[in-house]
Amino acid sequence: MIIIPTEKRFDWKHAPLVLISIVLINIIIYVAYQSGDDQKQNQALNSYFKSNFIKTEWPLFEKYLQQNQEQQLSDDLSSSEDIIKAQYILTRVDFYDYLESYHSDIALERERVQIQNTMESISYIAFGLYPEKFSIVTLFTHQFLHGDLMHLLGNLFFLIVCGFAVEAAIGHWRFLAFYLGAGVAGGLMHSFFGQLANMPLVGASGAISGVMAMYVSVFRLRKIEFFYWFFVFVGYFRVPALLILPFYIGKEAYDFFFNDGSNVAFMAHIGGFIAGFVAIVACLLINPKMIDSEYIEEDQSIDPYQHDLAEVYRYLERFQFAKAKEIGRAH
Repeated sequence: MIIIPTEKRFDWKHAPLVLISIVLINIIIYVAYQSGDDQKQNQALNSYFKSNFIKTEWPLFEKYLQQNQEQQLSDDLSSSEDIIKAQYILTRVDFYDYLESYHSDIALERERVQIQNTMESISYIAFGLYPEKFSIVTLFTHQFLHGDLMHLLGNLFFLIVCGFAVEAAIGHWRFLAFYLGAGVAGGLMHSFFGQLANMPLVGASGAISGVMAMYVSVFRLRKIEFFYWFFVFVGYFRVPALLILPFYIGKEAYDFFFNDGSNVAFMAHIGGFIAGFVAIVACLLINPKMIDSEYIEEDQSIDPYQHDLAEVYRYLERFQFAKAKEIGRAH
């Protein structure tokens, strides 16, 4: 289910310079830096199988998982193909640390060291956030890395939809500081709860969750417009802005506790939501003038086109195609 605020329309009177910069930086990093990751991983895997390390290391990795209370992963991998086993072995930097400590004869072989160096040069391993290997640097760098193209595009979509209005409301530099702060808060929350502790966290989801929370927080209890998409049901509705924030947080908490098989960092989202809300509350308490009330108040009426579009969606949900078509013809 998707619910996003659509109260404000983009306009160049409030040019989102920081937002545009963040979007461009994310795209450049993905295209210019992360594009080489697949080649590096394939190179490492080919060398790994050529040297037949899988035969020696799989039993050790299986034992390591069991000692680390990861029996389920061990069971799942036991019936997998060797390529899947090798990917897990090489991705788990903590396992290589284990090899160095207890099986240095394997870990320090020249070819094995080269393979590990290649793997650790991959973007998400080099600069992703590992909860078990906490780093101030990766609290920031993980926010500008993405797992794949769809991950990047999905994050940028939500950032653009919500970000331009937040930047206009709170100012350029404050937006940048709060954006990065929400990303850091998301990383800290993710690390504290230890979700996917041995896997690197990448993505701007925590920061973007903070931006979404800031959006509804600057409007507080004013009724604003939201777009929703739930399976085949789509449309618009208006409610007091802050009422959506508990829904955002509740949904992520539910998924964290009941969606065990997911690799989504739900707690990073919650950390971002909370940080975004706290940032706006702090502004209101310290100096309400930090938030541009004139911008928030203007253009509060429902866009006629979107109103008609919402009506079309409602008729489609009820399978009243003739009425939906009639409204569509008017445009």
